[in-house]
Amino acid sequence: MREGTVLRVPTLQAEPGSRVEIADVLLVNDGTRVTVGSPTVGGATVVAEVIDHGKGRKVINFKYKAKVRYRRKRGHRQGYTELKVREILTDGARPKAEAPALEATAEPAPTARRRARPAA
Repeated sequence: MREGTVLRVPTLQAEPGSRVEIADVLLVNDGTRVTVGSPTVGGATVVAEVIDHGKGRKVINFKYKAKVRYRRKRGHRQGYTELKVREILTDGARPKAEAPALEATAEPAPTARRRARPAA
């Protein structure tokens, strides 16, 4: 991953256009030296900008049992957040002061609830 790379990660609670700092960096390669974390690289952060939120392709789950008329079909679309990497910081360096950054949370955003059926 380099600066300018666009990534899709599980949905984060951040507005499009805001900045996010990710502190859980597993490996850093600066071109001459590779640093592998155990489990993370100390003092390394990735500053990214939230581009958009969306949903991935539909995945179909189909259950079938022969000769007993049992069929169940379900679909699922996983939510994602698109991030553009702005800076990769090492050795505890601070990001450029452009806008206040939000701390990335490990908790995914709440999912949308199903609509209630209209009364007949």
